[in-house]
Amino acid sequence: MNAVIYCRVSSKEQVEGTSLESQQLACEEYARARNIQVFKTFIEQGESAKFADRTELLSLLDFCRENKGKVNMLLVWKVDRFARNVADHFSVKATLQKYGVDIVSVTEPIDANPEGKLMETILAGFAQFDNDIRAARTVQGMRRKIQEGIFPWRPPLGYKSPTRSREKKNRPDEPDQPLFGLLQKAWQQFTTGIYTKAEIRRLMESWGITSRNDLPLSDSSIDNFFRNPYYAGILVDPWSGEEHQGKHVPMVSSEEFAQVQQLVAKRSRAIPHHRHREEFPLKGLVRCSGCGRYLTAAFSRGRSRRYPYYHCYHQACHLRDKALPADGVHEEFRAYLPLIAPKTELLANLGEIALRSAEGREQAYRSRRTQTKNSLDGLNNEMRELIRMRAQRLISDEEFKSQRTALLEKRHAIEVQGKPTRFNSVEIKERLHEVAAPLHALLDTWKRLLPAVRSRFQRLIFPVGFIAGNIRTAELGLLFRTFGDFLTGNPHVVPLDLKTLNQIYQELQEFASVLKGDEEQKEQSGKRVRKHSNK
Repeated sequence: MNAVIYCRVSSKEQVEGTSLESQQLACEEYARARNIQVFKTFIEQGESAKFADRTELLSLLDFCRENKGKVNMLLVWKVDRFARNVADHFSVKATLQKYGVDIVSVTEPIDANPEGKLMETILAGFAQFDNDIRAARTVQGMRRKIQEGIFPWRPPLGYKSPTRSREKKNRPDEPDQPLFGLLQKAWQQFTTGIYTKAEIRRLMESWGITSRNDLPLSDSSIDNFFRNPYYAGILVDPWSGEEHQGKHVPMVSSEEFAQVQQLVAKRSRAIPHHRHREEFPLKGLVRCSGCGRYLTAAFSRGRSRRYPYYHCYHQACHLRDKALPADGVHEEFRAYLPLIAPKTELLANLGEIALRSAEGREQAYRSRRTQTKNSLDGLNNEMRELIRMRAQRLISDEEFKSQRTALLEKRHAIEVQGKPTRFNSVEIKERLHEVAAPLHALLDTWKRLLPAVRSRFQRLIFPVGFIAGNIRTAELGLLFRTFGDFLTGNPHVVPLDLKTLNQIYQELQEFASVLKGDEEQKEQSGKRVRKHSNK
């Protein structure tokens, strides 16, 4: 008689103990006493009871299939070491029997007679009962944590866990600064009601805020962010829907959270399309100093001609119907652009930092590429095994979907982590060369741009516009705010790490795209003029 041995423990703590040694020793003594030759021993260290997570069990099934007719039995210490529910036990048992392999428990009477079959079914049922009890206790433990004000899972953006991933969480999540402060500022800006969700998203991106995977914020992520009661200090029990007061530091008050819910529920108030007119180049950009909403542009008729003005028509504003001469607003804007225009040395400084970061990142990526490929190959093999097990009916549809989702998430995390810098040394040199002179001569560049292109250019500098008469308090785009930090020596709101440099590079690309689009439109316009004159 020939056999294989299978041993399993369900936790890392048991791996470090004597459980595995005891199982293997008992199986080997059983085989020795009955003159059974052991071909191979399969040891599962710290794996869960789910079959898709048990790599050694998959290897065992392959080994038995490849050695069909040579292996007669599978030795296990107890039935519950083999499977954790009745359906899985008998499903895998049927597969092994097709290969001529019987399951033998060295400590339990599960013979082929009726009494043994009954005992096997009872033991498999107890194994499932034990697994279900453990699952129920796990759920009870998580619900108890929620009731105590502790969030048992990974905290949302802006918070960090006080413990390591494998440790039990006994303390509330902590603010993850400086991101916590930036997100709190986003809540405060949104409660004013003067910004749309699209504008808030642009504002957050200009602050250097991205998702956990270092990806740009999406509309759905903004919705989820502003709808999450966790930020107001509320924990929701997903099993009952009950709300409990969390012990973590709330990002916003309950009143602010309720106010934002009303704003999120409304349709996104996109900025209406504006007809571009030379008389009102700042239409859709300049805001009222009284209510913060965008001013409307219109002409007022004088004795001899019409005069351009910006007006506020918001009913609740105390400056309603007060006209601001357009010339004054435009002069304030034109006077401010030279103050924020980057000097040549600032562009060179930023270029050197970006180049060093890009070159270092590229070198690190090349050294890590092999490791990433091996990890992805391993996950792809696990996915193939999972599909094979589902085809052989070794796992249920629910377990297949759950494990497939988990594998896809792992693969996505590795792919995102293994991606190289979004820019390389050659690209950053090209972008800086394209935009350095136009940005240095910011006012002249703005004057030369066509009206249709100028609005995009302005939005890159002022993501949410500016307050008339108070332009110096305006929120600047990430690129120009970085220039200002270099110039004044103030500490960065967002440090110039790789993520920030990636976003700066994206803005450089957008500036380059705007300037290129302006040149193309002027060239097309020139062609039309020449064509018309030739007729």
